[in-house]
Amino acid sequence: MPRSNPKYVKKDKRKSWKKEDMETAITVVREKKMGTLKAAKTFNVPRTTLQTLSKKLDLTPAQAVCTKLGRKPYLGEDLEKELVSYLLIMEQKFYGYTIRDLRRMAYQIAIRNHLETPFNRNEAGRSWVDLFLNRHKEHLSIRKPCGTSFSRALGFNKENVQSFFNMLEEAYEKHKFPAERVFNVDETGLSIVQSKIPHVIGRKGKKQIAALTSAERGSTVTIIACMSASGVFVPPLVIFPRTNMTQILMKGCPPGSNRESSPLRMGSK
Repeated sequence: MPRSNPKYVKKDKRKSWKKEDMETAITVVREKKMGTLKAAKTFNVPRTTLQTLSKKLDLTPAQAVCTKLGRKPYLGEDLEKELVSYLLIMEQKFYGYTIRDLRRMAYQIAIRNHLETPFNRNEAGRSWVDLFLNRHKEHLSIRKPCGTSFSRALGFNKENVQSFFNMLEEAYEKHKFPAERVFNVDETGLSIVQSKIPHVIGRKGKKQIAALTSAERGSTVTIIACMSASGVFVPPLVIFPRTNMTQILMKGCPPGSNRESSPLRMGSK
């Protein structure tokens, strides 16, 4: 038969029931007012799920409805919670775990705790990783970190940041700068050496994930941008790591951009 015929389309009724209906069905089954078959048809809930939840006599109907069904995780809920906390701590310290690291860690945890798992080749399978991330999707997600040198990671701490904002607040109170006199300058580097940083597991929703990299990344093209608090832009400055400057290097740059060359930067970061 053709698949387009709705008569022969398989319908998936999983999780299509309402909690209130399931709770009422569990109550009437436990009170023996109805059987599981009649209650399932009356309240439009799956019979097998109703049978399973109604047998959890140590739980109230409301608690039974919230019970997770299906196979339990191989590592157990407690070990998985510890693993989630450990992954977040390592990501916060710029040593986020990759997918391969997580698979090896799960295998080692199972061996140390004498757990029976289908893991082989000294690591968990990729399907386990997908299910693990799905179980903890409110905390974990696969992210691509930006390279952060050790010196920057060491210098960016609470004391230094607090000291900077204290001096900035004193300058504002002393000089009463208007918005058009307050400018923010920042630089970024475009590496001419291709590099690839693997994805790591970090906290979901976090704006930026960092990972330590080597300081030697080849030559970079530096771009300096400046903007005031009132919205006034200063044309960007592009610094090329070369001795002689040529106009062809500015092809595709924003209009009004300035250019400079810096031979001292050749062979640096």
